[in-house]
Amino acid sequence: MVDHPNRFFPRLKTSSVVGLLLLLLAAACGGYNPESRLVDVGGHRLNIRCAGDGAPAVVLDSGLASDNHDWVPVEKRVSGFTRVCSYDRAGLGKSDAANGGPTSQAASDELHSLLSAAGIAGPVVLVGHSYGGLNVLLYASQHNENTAGVILIDSLQPDNLVLAAEILGEQAMTALMRGLQQNPEGVDVAASFDQVRAAGNLRDLPLTVITAGRPNLPPFIDRKISERLAGSWLESQRELVGLSSAGVQVIAEESGHCVQCDQPELVTDVIRRMVEAARN
Repeated sequence: MVDHPNRFFPRLKTSSVVGLLLLLLAAACGGYNPESRLVDVGGHRLNIRCAGDGAPAVVLDSGLASDNHDWVPVEKRVSGFTRVCSYDRAGLGKSDAANGGPTSQAASDELHSLLSAAGIAGPVVLVGHSYGGLNVLLYASQHNENTAGVILIDSLQPDNLVLAAEILGEQAMTALMRGLQQNPEGVDVAASFDQVRAAGNLRDLPLTVITAGRPNLPPFIDRKISERLAGSWLESQRELVGLSSAGVQVIAEESGHCVQCDQPELVTDVIRRMVEAARN
């Protein structure tokens, strides 16, 4: 049963109630005025979009072959309490392509150049989704002094391929690797895993791992294998928590892999807590 609006605003006509709600909505969204610009990072330019004011700034890194379009619902909310920036990696969205093969190390180096050239003072809170999680882990381990905290959203973990190979077997794993290496972004995924594994842990850096409660698994995979893969993914998420002595895990019960798409409020709450902790 849906309550009639005049139950809550008994002295207002329905048209007045609607108008009031529209005004409230406009006021709530009025603080989101993003600015996009291309920033030279040494031979090519990356597109960065920022909104809001305050420190620490929050920097959002997208999943494999994805530009920054998924982050808008989170950006609108986070811009209300601090500065938030998302960007397109080289060759994605509005960013220029770069020479050389993309890897997590290349992404980390370019992010460091981008933050400096764009005048985004650190330390920053880094938020990485999926493959973007590998990038921010590597950045945080190599630029600890410029990192206020790390939030991983259903992130890849360096041992994912090893665990998958044990479940899938040689033939299926070969096919999987062939598909991964042909990703539209051209990322050398295997090399990226190795780079992040070699970087070590985050020591006591604040870390929150957000794990999707509804894993997205291909429907054509055998059910038992699918269940083992899901279990392996959950185990890898727990391993991520252990990368910092300050690591904690949050389960996004209503989300698939793109948690920022399905539950932007949850992601915003996690970011808010880390920002507030950094300010104290």
